[in-house]
Amino acid sequence: KVHEETSGYNKNEGGHHPVLKTVLAESHDAGDTHASLLTQEQVLGMEPNLSSFVQGGCHIPGEIVVDPWLYSISLAVQARENGAKIINNFYVDPLQSSFQNGVWTIANGNFQMKKNQNNNNPAPKLVQGKVVVNAAGIFADILQRQFGAKTNNDDKKSGEFQGSWTAKPRRGQYRVYNTAPYLRTRIMHPIQPVPSQFTKGIFVFSTMYHQLVVGPTALDQDSRTDRRIDPKVAKQLDGIATRIIPELDPELACVGEYVGIRPGTNKRDYQIHLDPVHQWIAVAGIRSTGLTASLGIGNHVLRQLQCVLPPLPSKDVEPKLTPLPSVEELQKEFQASPDGRVTIHGHSYKVTHPLTKLGWSNKNTSGLETYASKL
Repeated sequence: KVHEETSGYNKNEGGHHPVLKTVLAESHDAGDTHASLLTQEQVLGMEPNLSSFVQGGCHIPGEIVVDPWLYSISLAVQARENGAKIINNFYVDPLQSSFQNGVWTIANGNFQMKKNQNNNNPAPKLVQGKVVVNAAGIFADILQRQFGAKTNNDDKKSGEFQGSWTAKPRRGQYRVYNTAPYLRTRIMHPIQPVPSQFTKGIFVFSTMYHQLVVGPTALDQDSRTDRRIDPKVAKQLDGIATRIIPELDPELACVGEYVGIRPGTNKRDYQIHLDPVHQWIAVAGIRSTGLTASLGIGNHVLRQLQCVLPPLPSKDVEPKLTPLPSVEELQKEFQASPDGRVTIHGHSYKVTHPLTKLGWSNKNTSGLETYASKL
């Protein structure tokens, strides 16, 4: 986390800027006990390609960059290996679903349509389970209301669905640039401005594939699906990138941009609510911090469900954890695939995240070569 604001203090003094001291104290309170303050000289020693406008920093060694698609898919792969079944193209129909005798029956509203399309692997008409986890992201509040209204009307029980939250979609726009060490545009640490109570600010960071990313913005919107690029915002992001990395030429280095929609709510915290009567748990409002917190969230949800389900028979079984193919192998397969898919342990997965697609693409070097030749 860096502080850029010019002020009347000595930027190399041992006392550091008061804003950064606050950030350090908050980091220590959160358990990041290895966090430390850096002077301008120390920041530029670690990241020499940053602008000299940087005034100081708070270094948090535990902050890392991951491939968000590969991390999520790795969890799915391991779940499948240990007995989970993943069903795609299943459109939940609350009106045709029911909860009876402690068992949920969830209907597929797309069943006839997919069946008529001669799908070789159609989703089933119904799925059943003792519990439902509502992790529908930006649509979780809609499902919560629909199932809550239907269930309370059906059985008249007192255990109404909890969680009176409303989705508040927040769009985040990103720009992605190619970099190279000899162009003085590469950085090794995520660069974040001093966060406020409402936003962490706009990051500048390198992906696992040495591409530079600036974003995300944070703009509330009504639409849950509008991911159109805003040219004005793109220009603003270019400006932020060049302010942080002065040698960057956004016009030549840019290889892509995208918009993501955070599943925010009208509440500040995650919305994790268990209805023990109906054996239903909502896991909503999980924003970008959810990747870091995902294993902890899963463990918390499991403990909640253990309160309403009979204990499972104890089995001394070690989970299967077969390593995934190397990133290099997956990248080669992706580049050779006509539809951007890779195969992991016998299952085909479509690469969907822009950072992974851009990082694995073999077409990203042309802009970089042009950029380098200009210099």
